Amino acid sequence: MPRLSAPTRVPLGTQVVVHGTPADAAAPGSGRGLAGRIVREADGTYTVALVDGHLVEADPDQLTTLADPLSRLPEPVRSGGARDLVTNRTLYAAAVGRPPGEPGEPLNVRGVFQAPTAAFWSLRKPPEQLAGPTPSWLSWEVEHFCRLALDADPGCLELLWSARPIWVSETGRELLDLRPAFLSQTISAAYADHVLAEFKRFDDEHVQGEPRHTGAADLLRLLVDGLALLRTGDTGTPSPEHQERLASVRAGALPWDQVDSYRLELQQQLDDVAATSFLPPGPDTARVDAWLSDLRRRDLRSSS
Repeated sequence: MPRLSAPTRVPLGTQVVVHGTPADAAAPGSGRGLAGRIVREADGTYTVALVDGHLVEADPDQLTTLADPLSRLPEPVRSGGARDLVTNRTLYAAAVGRPPGEPGEPLNVRGVFQAPTAAFWSLRKPPEQLAGPTPSWLSWEVEHFCRLALDADPGCLELLWSARPIWVSETGRELLDLRPAFLSQTISAAYADHVLAEFKRFDDEHVQGEPRHTGAADLLRLLVDGLALLRTGDTGTPSPEHQERLASVRAGALPWDQVDSYRLELQQQLDDVAATSFLPPGPDTARVDAWLSDLRRRDLRSSS
């Protein structure tokens, strides 16, 4: 805390400590000085407003400057790099889609990761979705995943009901135990809309040949899974009839108009089954929200 010297000019508002005669005049016996702020300067003499409201005049050598204390806010918590979030904070991951047809063909993997709770207080929020560490691996942040799953997103529900888990943490088991809360009659419309949009994309982008039929088979299988969820609350294995028809679509053995007719047939079945399904009209959002809030609190406690 430097004492002022005669040539030193201190801006108005600077916090100082007054020593010597001015301090004793304001408060006799205050040998350690009195704190205040400079409110005026004239001819090298400073007027200081003390904390009790009194004004005193002081020469530069009777003042010590006090730098305003720096903010002690903690450094923002960073969510970490994409690889760190997936490799270190994945709750659940599983293979989805059809099994690889050839040895060495990569698995299509989907996962759910949990970003640090404190990272959401930063201006740079954690990502909602990440690709990697392999080209066929896609992960969602748990909150974003829950929102999508509550809307009956086919990709998210497919992940929750995958029979080929790759990694399941203790928290991942909690997520799997929560599966019934995501189920509702809205599966019918959500699955039909998703598949219709993808079929239109095939036409708009002029996708032809094997990619078109392979993609169509994957989409039709989602409709079959949606029917099973509406009927039983589980996906299970498609019936022999559907297995045979899906294999024909994938092999390109059916003309495209018959493939599209199969889609329309499945969508009609979705509507019919949803009307009599034991599932509730909408998902249990409150249950999912309570779990997610508790998950955030637990992560905050463990990190502190």
